[in-house]
Amino acid sequence: MTDIASSLRRGGLVLVLIAVGGFAADFAFNVGLTHLLPAHEFGDYRVAHAFAAFFGVAVLLGGDRAAPKALAGPLAAGATGRVWEYLRFYLGIGLALSTAVIAVTWAACILFHGSAELDGLHPIALLVVSVPLHASGAMASRGLQAAQYPLRASLPWRLGAPLLVLSLIGLTAWWRGGVTLPQIVALAIVTVFVVSTWQWWQLWRLKLPRFDRDPEARVPRRWLATSLPMMGAFLVVLALNQSDLYFLEIFGQEHEVGHYAAAATSAHFLLLIQTTVVGLMAPLIQIGLEKGSESGRKAYRRGQRLMLAGLVPGSVGLALAARPVLALFGDGYPAAVPVLELLVLGNVAWAVAALSTLWLQYTERGTVVVAIAAATLVVDSALNALLIPSYGMVGAAAGTAVTMVLAAVAVVLARRRDRPGATAAV
Repeated sequence: MTDIASSLRRGGLVLVLIAVGGFAADFAFNVGLTHLLPAHEFGDYRVAHAFAAFFGVAVLLGGDRAAPKALAGPLAAGATGRVWEYLRFYLGIGLALSTAVIAVTWAACILFHGSAELDGLHPIALLVVSVPLHASGAMASRGLQAAQYPLRASLPWRLGAPLLVLSLIGLTAWWRGGVTLPQIVALAIVTVFVVSTWQWWQLWRLKLPRFDRDPEARVPRRWLATSLPMMGAFLVVLALNQSDLYFLEIFGQEHEVGHYAAAATSAHFLLLIQTTVVGLMAPLIQIGLEKGSESGRKAYRRGQRLMLAGLVPGSVGLALAARPVLALFGDGYPAAVPVLELLVLGNVAWAVAALSTLWLQYTERGTVVVAIAAATLVVDSALNALLIPSYGMVGAAAGTAVTMVLAAVAVVLARRRDRPGATAAV
């Protein structure tokens, strides 16, 4: 386990940089938007961004989520030709499905608005163009992650992207004397293109992969058998995190979408801790499992301690500072303090269970996670429909907190239930 301990020591500073720096950059970007746009337009942008981010992952059919499992071994062995076959396969799927998503979205928006003029369309119709760019960038990022370059994999998205788009928006507002929502969307698309291109350049510079063919390494059925359950679990969880915005758009008051988005942005700090630790541990757990169950268990326990070390102070500090944090977004936003407190509770519970989720997926029990996540989404949607008409954004947050806690408990119990005689026991 010397390699794992060494990787964790190297990754400690990376964790701090990504979690703190990434949150600060994303927070600054969203605070900047709230001072440039009215609350309802800020809410519209967040809904469109959530839509594009969701399908930017969905079109890959889980290829990005399964990349550390599929690529960590070949990269460690220097078999970079095999890596290109994997990336090439999922990039092709992503491009085909992205084209379909864009066409269907445009058709639906035009039918709904009765016009094809850009000024009359929801920002979703514009930001959907970034779906293939998101997908391409996700594959490059996961390739770097599988090669154990967590800083290069995560920092461009976590820190670079929000700082770049905020700078572009600021320059546009200074140059033109203001900025509109369609202009912000266009600058967001440019940012995704720049970051995705940068990460592919990093892969090329590191010769990961070598861009030559290795047909014998192409095993799409095996890859899909692993990636599809992982995709299902991740997308259901992502939908769970985003569904509140959609339900508030339908059942709540218009300004509450923006206020809820501000609270969700603040609570995103905990998600950054979760994703950073998972990104650091995913290839190490896979390599540990390949060496034997005991190596896998030690890697898991180290990762869980690292997760708690980040979550405990982060969640306590965020809950205590909820009011001044939300006040930075502008007048009226401190009304979302109860929302932020509830989201902290739910996000902490799910983050604690994140490595259990990863373990189940890496030990071929991903369907268990999919079933739990799907049930959670159904329950959360029902609670949103029941609570939002009466309690607004606080009802949405309460429903999400309850369902995420229950889902976390179910995932941990599912992992522990396999303890007797199973290689995945922890």
